[in-house]
Amino acid sequence: MLNQILPVFLSGLIMLSGFVQANATAPAAPSVAEPDAEFTLPLQEERSPWAITLFDDNPQENQARLWSQTKLMFGLGVGVIGALAVMPESFTNWDKSDLKQFHKKWWDNVSSGPVMDEDDFFLNYVAHPYFGGVYYIVARESGYNQWNSFVYSFLMSTFYWEYGIEAIAEVPSIQDIIVTPIGGWLYGEWAYQQKRSIVDNDGLVWGSAGLGSTALFFLDPVDSIDQWINGDREQPVVEDFDIRLAFAPTFYQVENQDEDRNYFGLVMTFRM
Repeated sequence: MLNQILPVFLSGLIMLSGFVQANATAPAAPSVAEPDAEFTLPLQEERSPWAITLFDDNPQENQARLWSQTKLMFGLGVGVIGALAVMPESFTNWDKSDLKQFHKKWWDNVSSGPVMDEDDFFLNYVAHPYFGGVYYIVARESGYNQWNSFVYSFLMSTFYWEYGIEAIAEVPSIQDIIVTPIGGWLYGEWAYQQKRSIVDNDGLVWGSAGLGSTALFFLDPVDSIDQWINGDREQPVVEDFDIRLAFAPTFYQVENQDEDRNYFGLVMTFRM
């Protein structure tokens, strides 16, 4: 009887030991996370270097600064029109007699262009690239990369200036549409690097604060004017600055409606 039971007992013991060994070497089953355990998946947003981020809802750049200085440039554009209007026609190629009906002239010019202009070399290949660089550095100083700064310069030089202000007096120019943003990028990036170098040197050029402030003005005139107007933005020099269009004289009582029917003016108010 014992001889029959012993083999069966030993066989069962061997099978049990094999089962225990197999479970000991098997990989542990994954533990179930606690219901209240916090789970986070780190995500890193990667933007294409060609992405246009000027109009992002949640920008990484200083979008508020960019649009604040954009509005400032629209106000400064009025002053530029006034300055060009008093310059000789031989320099600007603007027919001053057309400015009296500027809205009609603007539409005629916009619908007629663009064309190859006959402006001199300085205007086309020095002045326009410089102001393209002025637009460019506004975006660059607001934290945008070179691509977005170029796009901003293109938008401003084409629609704000070429098809906007300048179209009041002349047909949009093919050269200016191309040269202004491209030349503005080349000059503007250089100007941006020069400005950063001067700022890092405590605003000194050759040890002179006067030369430094002058250089900073010409490298980035919009920011210099913005600093003068707004200061630290908590106590601005100029407050309640407002510009609006007027279709009737505001400085005297209109007596002859026929005389003033073509009146168009600009009302500028501010408090210092």
